[in-house]
Amino acid sequence: MKMALTEAKKGRYLTYTNPMVGAVIVKEDRIIGSGHHLGFGYEHAEINAFNNVSAQESISGATMFVTLEPCSHFGKTPPCCREIVRRGVKEIYIAQEDPNPLVAGHGIKYLKEHGVEVHVGAVEKTARELNEFYNFFYQNKRPFITLKVAQTLDGRISLARSHRTYLTDETVFENVQRLRADYQAIVVGSGTVLADDPLLTVRSMKLKYPPVRVVLDRSGRTTSKYKIMNDDAATWIFTENEKMIARFATSSVKVFFKSKWTLKKIVQQLAQQGIQSLLVEGGARIQDAFLDVPLMQQLIVYQINQLAGGNSLSAFQSERAAHSLLELKLTERKQVGNALRISLRR
Repeated sequence: MKMALTEAKKGRYLTYTNPMVGAVIVKEDRIIGSGHHLGFGYEHAEINAFNNVSAQESISGATMFVTLEPCSHFGKTPPCCREIVRRGVKEIYIAQEDPNPLVAGHGIKYLKEHGVEVHVGAVEKTARELNEFYNFFYQNKRPFITLKVAQTLDGRISLARSHRTYLTDETVFENVQRLRADYQAIVVGSGTVLADDPLLTVRSMKLKYPPVRVVLDRSGRTTSKYKIMNDDAATWIFTENEKMIARFATSSVKVFFKSKWTLKKIVQQLAQQGIQSLLVEGGARIQDAFLDVPLMQQLIVYQINQLAGGNSLSAFQSERAAHSLLELKLTERKQVGNALRISLRR
């Protein structure tokens, strides 16, 4: 099963809304085939494992190890369960049941009904961690949300409100690029777009499915002159200004208009669009709003060993009254370039 997990990891950045899955086929104590899910819309891990078995080998009577319950429905590809039975696999070890309601136990049931000996739960914890966002999405019906902040020792993100202060170095930049690549959407407020004019892309690698840039622009301040509105990656704007629909009517920018948006409604809308993971990158008011609800599961802080003081901009800032403390658990602390990267979970 460890080899199947290694296979699954080969699909990182490729599977989009599908999970990473790996499969290994064993017969007479020999590995005769292995494979992983190559990407959204392509063959699943089980089929690729079958395809990698030598023509001289017989699969009938073999044992399969797979990191996720085989699918039992027709989607972009046929059901893997039927192929497993057709190929004569006698026994299968499944790391975890698929939380997707289209599968959710149906694959296991089909295999058992067709004479395959099924075992579920081998290295389940590791398998679940591999597809954490996918699992969270189907179990909670909303995206997994991470807040990312770069700040000074005294919790400041910029020396001034009107323009960006670069706190971290190139090593941190590359680390953030890799972090972005794991998420399906990046969230910022209109203030960040106006002050920084960011691209919010993953420039360190070419992704088939780059993150959607989500701009929260209540009053409709953003225009087509900003970089985020003028490249091939998708940009979605959530606004309460109906004029934004006409403003971006001839562009690829997608506008979500509602007379009253709340963060919960925005997150619900993103879930309806199939977004399983969000990386919230600011600014200060947006970060604080996600704390206030609260909607986030993870906080990642890049902290530099410098102080700002004065009237510099705080990482979490709004006009709301703070009534309670939000307790987080430290999961990781490591040095990345000129910053200490601190990861915390709810």
